[in-house]
Amino acid sequence: MMLTYCPNDIMPRLLTAHSRSNNLRFAVQIICATLLLTLSFGCNQGSSLDRKILEGNVVCGGKKVAAGNVRFVPIAGTKGPVTVAPIIDGRYRATNRGGVPFGQHRVEIIAQRPTGEMIDLGDGQLTKKLEQIGDKKYAGKGSPLRVEVNADSKDRMDFDIPAS
Repeated sequence: MMLTYCPNDIMPRLLTAHSRSNNLRFAVQIICATLLLTLSFGCNQGSSLDRKILEGNVVCGGKKVAAGNVRFVPIAGTKGPVTVAPIIDGRYRATNRGGVPFGQHRVEIIAQRPTGEMIDLGDGQLTKKLEQIGDKKYAGKGSPLRVEVNADSKDRMDFDIPAS
């Protein structure tokens, strides 16, 4: 046996090689059990919501929207997170976490188009400069667009917002 003093302890403790091995094994078991419980609770939260993958076209003033995003914001007691889908060349597809949760949603659309200018991101990287198009009320909390998502609703939802 070996007598050691731990500065955080009030009293010295007696440790043996056997008890140190058991303490380490116990600590590893506690850590593994904690990780498993954390992961299982995290996975169960996402699977408790019924969802649907949605896709469609987005146009502004009759022309397809080049870039931006479509946000499905839960309203009227609908549970679940906001679902965001990028708009690429006039199309969106909401697939993250299995799609849009069932229920009522306000749809917010940020519609953008390239200006023709490039932005230098540094290190020789360039990206297209974008500008917002369309009526700005559709891009935020004041959006009048509403949809109901359920098992019987269509998988395709197209949106046409007015030009600004």
